Amino acid sequence: MEIAASRTHSGEYQLEIGPVIFTLPKEAISALQQVVEQRLHQNNSIDEENIKRKLEAYRMLATKMAGVDGRVIQKFAPKVSPEQLVTITRLAEGDVLYQKVCKNLSKQNRRQFEDDYKSMDKITEQHACLHMEQLVPLIKRAAQEQKELQLSEAED
Repeated sequence: MEIAASRTHSGEYQLEIGPVIFTLPKEAISALQQVVEQRLHQNNSIDEENIKRKLEAYRMLATKMAGVDGRVIQKFAPKVSPEQLVTITRLAEGDVLYQKVCKNLSKQNRRQFEDDYKSMDKITEQHACLHMEQLVPLIKRAAQEQKELQLSEAED
């Protein structure tokens, strides 16, 4: 939905939200601006709790990824962005996933990953959640590949 603001020739403010146009006096615009600023800068405890809960779930998921086979990691790592790969390895408990990722990358990609890991040492909780939300489908695919690999090894 598009939002546009403009001034009329008479000095009133017009706020267009989709197909709806509001004509507002300056006082209403000032009050609206204050409400928006307060909301943007206010840390809502409900939002913080949701982020903490999501991060905990993503930590568990990242830690489980440390248990997958190296062949699955070899397929998984090139499919994700450097930020996503660093995020998942940082969220996993210990350095098992980090070591597994390093071991299953080519020398050049390993050096690049190690550099990315060092330079991306201040990932915000919001960015971590965003990266992990984007990774969930790929993690599910990796888990499926792990199950198939275990089944094929059990048959042998």
